[in-house]
Amino acid sequence: MYVQMITMRVPPDEMARLRHLISQDYLPALRARTGFVAAHLLEQVDDANVAHLLVYWNDQTAVERGGKTGVLADSPESIAARLPGLRIQRQSYVVRVAMDQSQIAPADG
Repeated sequence: MYVQMITMRVPPDEMARLRHLISQDYLPALRARTGFVAAHLLEQVDDANVAHLLVYWNDQTAVERGGKTGVLADSPESIAARLPGLRIQRQSYVVRVAMDQSQIAPADG
């Protein structure tokens, strides 16, 4: 699995607008792409102007294919185009170790 982390510095008092753009426009466009697994928007607790969007993909090909579509709607730039002053930085990671609740053995007790 691969994760793309998009770090966003949001103009003051625009976090609600960013949240709306991501949930109503950006994520529905991403969901339609082959290889999309999930996404999480993390709003930084100690800095109200910073958010991280984690987008999970099946494989590196899915991540790379997304960068080559040329479709603005499913790119982070689509958010920046509608939210002046937004700064975006993207990084991609390979997930080598993972665990979820279903993999944790219940405590004996």
